[in-house]
Amino acid sequence: MDIGQLVLGGPPSPDRQILVTLTPPMGERDPHYPVRGREALLEHVVGLCHTGGGGQLVVLHGLGGSGKTAVVLEAIARTQECCPACRRTVWWIDARQEEGLLAGLRAVARQTGLQEASAWGADAADVLWHQLNLLAGRWLLILDGVDDPALLDGPGHLASGTGWIRPQACPRGVVIVTTRNGADPSWGSGALLLAVKSLQAERAAEVLLDHTGDAAGPVADARELGRRLGGLPLALHVAGSYLAEVMGMPDAFKGPETPDSFAAYLRAMEGGSGPADARQAVAETWRMSIELMRRRGFTGTDRLLEVLAAFSDAPIPHALLLRPAALSATVEGFSGVDGPTLWRMLKELAALGLLDLVSSSHAPDDVVAVRLHPLIRDLSRTTAVLAAAVRLMSAALELEDLGSPEDPGHWTAWQAVTPHALELADQVAGCADMDVQTRLASADVAEMAARHLQALGLFEQARQRYEAILAVRRALQGDEHPATLDCRHLLASAMHDLGDLPLARAGYQAVWQISGQVRGEEHTDTLTARHELGRVLHDQGHLEEAHGHLAHVFAASGRLHGPSHPYTLTARHEVARVLHHSGQLPQARAEYEVVLAMRREAFGAGHPSTLTAQHNLAAVLHDQGQPQLALTEYRSALAGRREVLGDRHPRTLHTQYKTALALRDVGEHAEAVELMTDTLRVSILVLGASHPQTTRAEDALRAWTEGPTLAVES
Repeated sequence: MDIGQLVLGGPPSPDRQILVTLTPPMGERDPHYPVRGREALLEHVVGLCHTGGGGQLVVLHGLGGSGKTAVVLEAIARTQECCPACRRTVWWIDARQEEGLLAGLRAVARQTGLQEASAWGADAADVLWHQLNLLAGRWLLILDGVDDPALLDGPGHLASGTGWIRPQACPRGVVIVTTRNGADPSWGSGALLLAVKSLQAERAAEVLLDHTGDAAGPVADARELGRRLGGLPLALHVAGSYLAEVMGMPDAFKGPETPDSFAAYLRAMEGGSGPADARQAVAETWRMSIELMRRRGFTGTDRLLEVLAAFSDAPIPHALLLRPAALSATVEGFSGVDGPTLWRMLKELAALGLLDLVSSSHAPDDVVAVRLHPLIRDLSRTTAVLAAAVRLMSAALELEDLGSPEDPGHWTAWQAVTPHALELADQVAGCADMDVQTRLASADVAEMAARHLQALGLFEQARQRYEAILAVRRALQGDEHPATLDCRHLLASAMHDLGDLPLARAGYQAVWQISGQVRGEEHTDTLTARHELGRVLHDQGHLEEAHGHLAHVFAASGRLHGPSHPYTLTARHEVARVLHHSGQLPQARAEYEVVLAMRREAFGAGHPSTLTAQHNLAAVLHDQGQPQLALTEYRSALAGRREVLGDRHPRTLHTQYKTALALRDVGEHAEAVELMTDTLRVSILVLGASHPQTTRAEDALRAWTEGPTLAVES
């Protein structure tokens, strides 16, 4: 059974981490339901924990629901009980997703005594495993749910010992991985593959009896039912929970055909025509649980599971995506379903083991999301409700709780819905017969999610999404449709962020020209495209041409919206940048100061646009030969961007780069080198080695540390 779930809170950064715990979830080890049929496997794993893995990676693999996690928890408990005086360090990482893996490894690094600044550089894997090799005591590192071994490659390759996981380097430590994917050659020859197989009938019967005692029939009947369920612990758990629930119900709630014993349950299963393999057993068990829910008055439970299965394998924020009014209006069979009824349905499904209710680490009693077990999700997924799921997502994106995907104040909510929006778009793209309305709606929700990725600084991921969305829009709406033009604009902006200025320029140019023809020269969207064209021309060094575009937009926006409108202020700010880089420093400084004051009054000191104006004011002060004044403004802007955007955001890195330049110019050479070194390290990780921001930091650092003291262009 999959256990544990990370809660995302903001863009990953040294100071703004994904929330994670390394404590094994021992509370999931219920003594009322002991691990059955795993004695030989447990003895082997416990022995490895005591003696060390001999440099091997221990891989427990098996079908979802086979009890891999339960085996590891039991092995930990037995290892600690065998030698209370020599308790070892145990780290548990929920590694189903890359974000959780990296957050967990960062936390391990910290708990081994490494400081974040020194541990999490480009050579983070080397540093971590060197430190682990120095530890005096024995330790266990568990990575739970690694179904894609490629996640462990990191800077190199898992099989060659250069990835994130390198147990061969630490003879006193043992690394255990659980996975459904045991046949992948990526595990390498150094992996010890241990299969977690389905249970034999005798042991399967014991699992059922643990739930029901002897009230559901004789052991022989339990063995037959266990065999029919394929010996899969998940199926046995669901069936046992079902029977225990039925036996505890008043007779008035039982239907005449409600199975209330092992034999009756088996007869009901035999009424189907599917094969008796483990997967089919879970499917049939799932259907029995749905029937129980229906008899208890919960109609539409199967449809609710189908809707949940349409979303991503991530926590589903029920307050956003499962609002009763939206379900009632969108999903067939849910007309009139109110909040209390829906909540009872979710709780009953959780009690039957079909889904988990995910709580916040800040408020453990507050259920923030629901999550289907992967097998139940696979079994429940159909294309019949895909259009309804897209409509639910569309309705969620209109809520005030989400706001703009670019607003850092709403990033937590956007991180919760983004994987589901993108998953729905991928599914719709794979359905050739999907109706046009749903295809366009899925493009809309994917575009909003891609905007959030771009706001987080994940420019390459955003670019890929925009390209896919643009293909849909061109095919269904044509090149001149406003939505197509908006998507082309977003794609150009992603290329701009990635530093590909020629492609960005071409994209903005095309959008401006077509929009002018279709919507008019002074339409807001036309002016926005022209504004961005001016920005990229500025970045290419075409200052006179850039000024022509930006000055026109500034004047037009002032006429249309007034001098204090955000669009007008943005255009005014960009005109100031052109003045700045044209050498007209006094004029640029005066404009920056006006824009900064107006943005502070309108949006507050911590708003991203305010911080941008403060950054550029610092830059012109620096260029005027006042590095100390510039340093004060840079430090303030850097603190603001770190708080709002996080340490790894590209805009934060740019301000950090400029702050290092100012430090160097006021004589704080050591601090400047340290800050520039950190800027280069994070830029490589976030933007890549060839990004202009990265190369600028690299050139500056090289000039400071290898050659004579030289002026560095700011």
